Amino acid sequence: MPGFFNEPEDTSPATSDPATQDYEAAVSMPTPQVSASDALAKGGSKGGVQLAPAVVAFEESRDKGLVGSKRLDNAFHAVTSAQEDFNAYNGTTSRGIVNKSGDMISAITTDVGDAQSALSPLKSAYESEAMKTIRDGVNTLVNSLPGLIKALDEVAKLHPFIGIAVGAFRIVVELDLKRRDNDKKIASLFLEMKDMMEALLQLDNIKDRDAVGPGGMTIEARMQNLVKQTADDITACGNACDTYAKKRLIVKVIKGSVRDSTLKNYIDIFAKRRKDFTFALAIHTGAGVDDANRKLDTLDNKMDAILEFFAKAVSPEQQEMAALVQKRGGSMAVMGSRDALSELLRLKPTAAAKHGEREASQRNIHSDEDDLESLRIELFESPAAAIRNNLEVFERKLKMQQRVFAEEMRGMVHHEGDRVIDAVTSGPHDRIIDPDIHEIWKEMRWRGHVKARHFVLTLRDYYRQQIETKKRARGESFITSIHDDDEWALEWININRLQAIAEAFDDDASGFITIAEVNQFTSSRPKGWSLLHWLAYWAIGWQMTATYYRDKINDLFAQMFAMRPRIHSANAEAVLKYLLVVYKRSVKFTSSFNGTYQADSLKARFQSYMDAEEQRLREGLETVRYDIDAMDTLTLVTGPGRIEKSLFALLYLLLKRDHQIFRLCQKMIVHKDELWDAADTIMWVYDAAVNRYDDLKELFKQQRADPVQQFKSYASELFNYCHDSTEFFSLENLRKLEWTECEYVEENEEQNIDSKIILNYPSAVHNLCSITEDIVSNGDTLADNDVKSILGRWYGLIGAERWPVTAIVSFCFHASADANTYEASDVAAHGTGYTVHGGYIKKDDGTVEYNFSRTYMARLRQSYFTGTLDGDGERLSGSWGYSETEKPYRFMFWKNVPPETLIARPPPSEFEENKTKALWKYALTAAHNEARRKLFSWSYIKERRAIRKEYLELLERETDDLNTTTDFDRFAVLERTSTCEDVRRFYVSRDYHQRPVPTHFARCDACRELIRGARLICIDCRGKDTLDLCDKPACREATKTREDLTQPHLPTHAFAKARRVLNHIRDYGKLIRLSDAGLERARQLLDGAARAREATGDSKIAQSKTETKSAGGSREEADTMGSGTSTTVTQPVCVSCSSKVSYPCWYCVDCPADANIFVCNNCDEKNGGITVGEHLNTHSLVSCKVRVAEDSVEKSTEQRLSAVESKLTVLTAQIEKLMELMAAPRPS
Repeated sequence: MPGFFNEPEDTSPATSDPATQDYEAAVSMPTPQVSASDALAKGGSKGGVQLAPAVVAFEESRDKGLVGSKRLDNAFHAVTSAQEDFNAYNGTTSRGIVNKSGDMISAITTDVGDAQSALSPLKSAYESEAMKTIRDGVNTLVNSLPGLIKALDEVAKLHPFIGIAVGAFRIVVELDLKRRDNDKKIASLFLEMKDMMEALLQLDNIKDRDAVGPGGMTIEARMQNLVKQTADDITACGNACDTYAKKRLIVKVIKGSVRDSTLKNYIDIFAKRRKDFTFALAIHTGAGVDDANRKLDTLDNKMDAILEFFAKAVSPEQQEMAALVQKRGGSMAVMGSRDALSELLRLKPTAAAKHGEREASQRNIHSDEDDLESLRIELFESPAAAIRNNLEVFERKLKMQQRVFAEEMRGMVHHEGDRVIDAVTSGPHDRIIDPDIHEIWKEMRWRGHVKARHFVLTLRDYYRQQIETKKRARGESFITSIHDDDEWALEWININRLQAIAEAFDDDASGFITIAEVNQFTSSRPKGWSLLHWLAYWAIGWQMTATYYRDKINDLFAQMFAMRPRIHSANAEAVLKYLLVVYKRSVKFTSSFNGTYQADSLKARFQSYMDAEEQRLREGLETVRYDIDAMDTLTLVTGPGRIEKSLFALLYLLLKRDHQIFRLCQKMIVHKDELWDAADTIMWVYDAAVNRYDDLKELFKQQRADPVQQFKSYASELFNYCHDSTEFFSLENLRKLEWTECEYVEENEEQNIDSKIILNYPSAVHNLCSITEDIVSNGDTLADNDVKSILGRWYGLIGAERWPVTAIVSFCFHASADANTYEASDVAAHGTGYTVHGGYIKKDDGTVEYNFSRTYMARLRQSYFTGTLDGDGERLSGSWGYSETEKPYRFMFWKNVPPETLIARPPPSEFEENKTKALWKYALTAAHNEARRKLFSWSYIKERRAIRKEYLELLERETDDLNTTTDFDRFAVLERTSTCEDVRRFYVSRDYHQRPVPTHFARCDACRELIRGARLICIDCRGKDTLDLCDKPACREATKTREDLTQPHLPTHAFAKARRVLNHIRDYGKLIRLSDAGLERARQLLDGAARAREATGDSKIAQSKTETKSAGGSREEADTMGSGTSTTVTQPVCVSCSSKVSYPCWYCVDCPADANIFVCNNCDEKNGGITVGEHLNTHSLVSCKVRVAEDSVEKSTEQRLSAVESKLTVLTAQIEKLMELMAAPRPS
């Protein structure tokens, strides 16, 4: 549907600040509702003004005579004054500063130079005492939060009703600390949240929670609703911050102002809640009016400072990116240019590089085109939609964090023999929990830390001495912590395992072991395990466990690769991209790791911990629905500590679930985002491993250790290929590598797979075509008359340079909640969802003008419509455009005209030329089409089939970006004569049913285009990368030179032809080996047949022909008698046309070796691959060409120079010999 993917040129005049003017106007922002006293109000009103609970309580208590009139008057005046102060605050200060800060952010976004000049006069204000206090509060926020949470927990014990808010605060804070993105905007937001929660500490002064205050209410009754709303606000704020933090840097810059306004509204909310707490506490404790007002003034001043700090909290990398955006024409120009977006997507600001920061977009999960499309989706998605879409994921994080807190409480296990730490200690050793290590630390007189090597050697010697003393004391009383059942473990506490044990203690790899690390290690051992047992696990058990999961991962990948031919064609592209992204990164770790295999009896000693850890990880993944969307989510699943401890177990569980998705991909159409998210989840795991590698590398450099040698021993060489994988992934090595392979048998797998449990998205087949019922809602009946006129189902056409520019549009208007506006939502023909929101204006002459906008969920720009209804209210027509002020194009919608009739309507140009003729044509065509449709006329079926075929051809050309002006004109004709449902089915056919020509992850070395169809790989050229060509004759016959090639590529070289998309790491080596072996066999057969023809004559040679049987193709050979002897000569023939083949031809390398399948050039080129018997059109082939004599092949420059030098040497010797002969005296 080219109309909206190739948008008409925007003719609206350029604006000086497009980011500010267009986006703030275009995007409808969610504004959190901050009511003045909704949380405190229980009811009652006077004169239409809602009264606070204390006021209601005042009137109730007056009737009951509970308190004196003077005290009640004071309470009334205090609350009234407080409410007036709040109204003044809400009406002026907060909103004014919010708008001012929003303008400043917009200026920074669009013009960094202006922003810097604007900040200069504000420098003194920024350095003011208030701003310094805010800045210090932001910088010390992380350190102050744990103490606040602990204090709130104590208050919650006295007043349990605040527990819901304290719990939400604790969880959201913990999630933010895990994110560690150092964003000052979010930090300032949390500072305001912290100040709000600090107000609850005043409850500590109210010791009697059942005490009744003014109005006959307890403090719980007065504040309970407010606390519940606060908990909801905190959760909503956490979701907004989580959504914001996951956005790319370029999205934060381009849409900075509109997204910042959402976060600033939460600052308003928390300031308002803090005041509500202050009001409620002041009322309950009977505080004076002056005291309440002083507190309000202080809060207002701090609020001003926080908002001002928020406006200026723009990171250096955001400023740098904003300058780059401005250089390319501003936000609107960048969003409208794919080239500009691609360029900015690849750039990384130097400020971010200096800090070593990385964002999700830099993980190269998908191809550049996929990443660009994902970026455009983010840019066109409104903040409200982004926050709404992130809510489910964030709720999983909340649930996961609650689970972590529960596990921490359960994990406080006191192991038998552990020491109790006294408040007063005589030395560092007294802070150690384990008695054995306490004794060692005390005896060795170590201070706060010790070198890891010395510690492990001393630990080993201590336990050996204990064992020896125990053996000598047989029959005598001897107290030791070593049980007889644990003596086996001492075998593994040796010098060879020193590195592994030291790594277990030394989590930060500093080379030193601290008391905190010792206590962490000993406390984390499983319940019932001795310290010696725990040491043995890390000495040998972890390596054994990792080896077990490594092998499981390899087996899963083998099955997933074996499933590729069985995958439903609609899922093929997603499966191939998943394997391309995931497999190379997996291999980098699984192949680098140095595993070990030990006796099963030893494995049984660690099995309980293996099972418990696997179950813990599985429960964590199930809680987040196997969807890891950020590093903090990963930390929630794995827990604290080194990622290598659980890397392979976690990957195994993720791949096991993905293996089940692969199985479902054989039978059903899976949503395109299912495997996309699965790959993204695994990429977050690899990111954590790479971050760990980066930290280790820097640490080794600081220790002046050789990273090459360190990574060859650290963590059983797990990170070795992260440091240097050049040799491992070289083509020469890939030619030799043989991976684990298997034959996939579906019947051997568990059959009861519940797709609803496995999949996070509904099956794509359920959403292929949108079928909605138009039901009149309650809001529709309550809408005003002018809104009612536009409600209902509409069908229409939208035009621009062409009529139309998209397929017939269909949506149903319903009244919005306020009854004065209307809205609709539907799915466009190309499958992208959209929403429509609008209102109306009543002009002086009584004409009603309807204005509405359409916002897509992804990819496309927001469009604006203005139109009027005709006399009978059945047609809505007017103009539209991409700006609220500029609407140069035309649209027409009809209410009671079905789309089957509308497709017969002539274009507007015919109505303008001759309206009567156009109307007659419209009526006759519509009646004719209806009759043919109802009668299932063959002419009608042929016509619709032709339209479908042509549309699919145009879509394929659009995919390759090959459409011409003529193609766009044909798109307009076809879309004008097809219903929305028809075009939707065309896209469904293209996306899910019509198997596309395979697009390889490689470019042709000749024409530099992406290779589609057949991919030719030269098996003679040896270089850093493969030499790839497409199957076009010009490229196939090209001669190419490349810096990494030892000699030029020549057309005489042998090719391997692949018609299925290859995974470079796994498939390349196998294909080259099969091609080399197949080419040798083919040449033997072809050369043998040629020699036999020369010796005996062509008529006496039997043809080798494929016979089709029930089990597949087989070969028959005939004996030919010659010269009294019996010989067998096989004449190769084409498997398709049965003609004799000779050089040049193709030989199948995937069919069994004894099948000897040949394909002639004609059949291969004409059919694009053939299927006969067991030979499939996706099989790989090797080219069979006549051997060219060595001296006939063009030699390289070095070879020719060498030959010239040799000839010159011979000539020089000959000349010298002649000179000697000439100089010799002649005989007389």
